[in-house]
Order: sequence, then C-alpha cells, then structure tokens
Amino acid sequence: MKKLVSWLFGAVTARVVGAQPEDFLNLCIRENLILWRMDRLDPFTLEVQVTGREYPRMCRLAEACQCAVQAPKRRGLPFFLLGFRRRYALLAGLVLCLVLGLVGGQVILTVEVSGNETIPDEVIISQLRLCGVSTGTWGPSVPIRAVENRVMRAMDDLAFFSLNLKGTKAEVIVRERDPAPKLKEEKVPTNIVSAADGVITHLEPWRGDAQYVEGDTVQKGDILISGRIRLDPPPNVESELGTALVHADGKVLARTQRTMTAEISLTAPGKDYTGEKVTHRFLSVMGRRINFYKNSGIPYEKYDIISQLKSWTPAEGKTLPVIWGKETCREYTDAAVRLDAVRAEELLRQKLLEALEACMDQGEILQTDFSTEQTGEVLRVTLRAQCDEQIGRMEEMDTQETVPGPLHPDKGTYGQDETNTKEQSP
Repeated sequence: MKKLVSWLFGAVTARVVGAQPEDFLNLCIRENLILWRMDRLDPFTLEVQVTGREYPRMCRLAEACQCAVQAPKRRGLPFFLLGFRRRYALLAGLVLCLVLGLVGGQVILTVEVSGNETIPDEVIISQLRLCGVSTGTWGPSVPIRAVENRVMRAMDDLAFFSLNLKGTKAEVIVRERDPAPKLKEEKVPTNIVSAADGVITHLEPWRGDAQYVEGDTVQKGDILISGRIRLDPPPNVESELGTALVHADGKVLARTQRTMTAEISLTAPGKDYTGEKVTHRFLSVMGRRINFYKNSGIPYEKYDIISQLKSWTPAEGKTLPVIWGKETCREYTDAAVRLDAVRAEELLRQKLLEALEACMDQGEILQTDFSTEQTGEVLRVTLRAQCDEQIGRMEEMDTQETVPGPLHPDKGTYGQDETNTKEQSP
C-alpha cells in the first residue's frame, strides 16, 4: 500500500550531508515533517525519503541546519507527468492511449465458440453477425438476451445458446439438438428383394414370409422376404383364412461377387507458370480492409491467387482481429501434363475400394483382385471382389392388385367375392 501511495503522490529520496545531521532530525520533529524512510550511511550522511510535496520544505530545514541536500531521486506519477510539460505531442499520445485503453476494453475483438460438434464455428459466428454481434461491436450496447433469442429462432439445430461478454471477448456456448429418430413407415406393404446376385449365408426374417433358406442362390431382384403372408387358421378349423399384406422387414446376408471398373486419361490439362506476378499487400483491422496498393487490376488473362495471412497473436492461443495479408497473382498458360502411370493406378484402386464400400449396406470385403489395362493414353483398372454383405432391400408392393380376404367358414367363399355378389344382386 505504501508503494502505491508513493507512486501516486510522488516520492523523493535524497541525502542530507552535514556536521550535525542530528540537528536536522530534531528540527524535522519540531516542524512535524514526516520522513517516510531514514538511513544513516555514515556519521555525517543521512538518506531520507519524503513526498514530492514536502521536498522543498525539507530542503529549507536542511539549509537552516547548515546541511546540504545531494543526489535527489524522484519517482512517481507527478514527476512522470512533469516530463511532458513542453512535449505536447507525447502528452496527447498518452491521453489518447488512456482513452483507447478505457474505451477499447469494452469493444469485442474476439469471438470464441464452444460446445458445437457438427455445426462449424463459422456458421455460428456468421449468424451472430447477422444478429448484430461481431468484432468491433461496442459491448455495453449488445442486448444479450434478445440476441440469444434471435439466434435460437434462426438456428433449428441448436438446443441451447448462451452469449457472455468478458471484456474484449465474446464467449459463445452452444448445445446441439439431438436429431429426431426416423420412424419407419410400417403401414405400406413391402417386400425384401435382392440387390445383387449371391449365395445366402444368413437369413433372418423379422416380418413376412422367407422365400429362401441359407445356402440358396439368388439373383438380383428376387423376393427374399415376401410381404404377402398366409393367415394360419385357429385350432380345429380346416378352412383357409386367405392372405394379408404386411410391411416386410428382415436381414439377409449373402456372399456376392462384384466387378467394378474405373479409367483415367494419362494426359491431363495443366498449368505452365510464366514467372510474371503481381503482389498486393493489405491490412485487415476488425474486418475492415486497408489496401497498400493503388491499382487493383490484374493484367493477366489466366492467373492463380496465392494468399498469405498473418494474424496478430499477443499471447498463445489468443488472436486479435488484426491481420497482415499478402496476395500474389501468378500468370500461367495452359499446358498438357503427363500423369505417372503407377500413381494413377494407385489412385484408381483407392477410388474403386471407396466406391465398393459405399455401395455395400452392411458387411465386409473378403477378397479383392485388381487387373490393369492401358489402351493408348487411357488407363483402366478393374476390381473383382468377393464380399459378405447385406443384400436385402425394401421395395414397395403393388397395392392395386386384388387381394382375396379370409374364407367364410360355412359358405366357403372369400369375403371380397361375397361383397361383390351382394353389390350385384337386385
């Protein structure tokens, strides 16, 4: 506390030299002069400390005791400001820095987003900008609750949104909404059909009648699980009850053989850089760009733009919205580029495997075999794979066909036929 007071009001440390320094101390006591610190360096020298306001009075008392005051050391805010008495530009700069420090501490300079998993930070920051909060916004003028409500109404994927202003940082905390479960439409009659040729290794009908058993060979388009089921009569009833249409469902695994082909041209269009280039430099402060070049036109017909951005990071992990950028425009002309056959083949193999995994619903790849053929400038790669996969696909049935209802136990007619008979009778 004493150090803070001495810095605010200023303090002077000086040496009092005389034949009788004790007389100086006695005079200070009689005149009620408070010395903050007093050290005796030798029999004739005292080192004392007083406030800046009491220093002239101390000098008069020392002169009255025939003592000399030597080597005063002045420190504190008043002596610091006295150095600007005739330096008006420095004084104005100091006042400007103080104003900017007080005002700038309430301006939003950074926006940090946390809690999001699938929604990118840029999307949330962009929506927040549309609601009036971005870098350069005056913090005290932001209606936090109104902004939170507007963002929640605009973004249906959020279940929670919180905005906190901490000095120059806007902290955004979000929670994403859990996706609603997809409900199966089980009222539509369907069949489970085969999506590929293969040998069934596992068949598990959940709803409907299985048309095959494990070990059977099926072709693409065959009905594996039928949605048309025959109703079983109750005990002690021999008449048939007819059929009913249901939403068939189940799991059918089969061993399949798949063949896929991909090709690529070994001669591709490329670029030949001429060596000519134009460089533009700029400074971006809180999203406002300041260009350091006059002519913004580019004298090339075909060119690439290479951007280099360097942000100001005063502390690790903290980035301020001050970006120094450089854009280089490089001229090029069209040129044919010869691709390496080995690397092109590796690329095609990777793409074929990705396409094979994408077309499989469930299962695994058991064995793969690649063959390569080059015709002129075209490289062709063929993949033959053996897989164990889910081949059952749901297919909607034709509900326009007439389905006979259950048999009448006494008349032996279907309910549909009996209805038509009644409608035709006079």
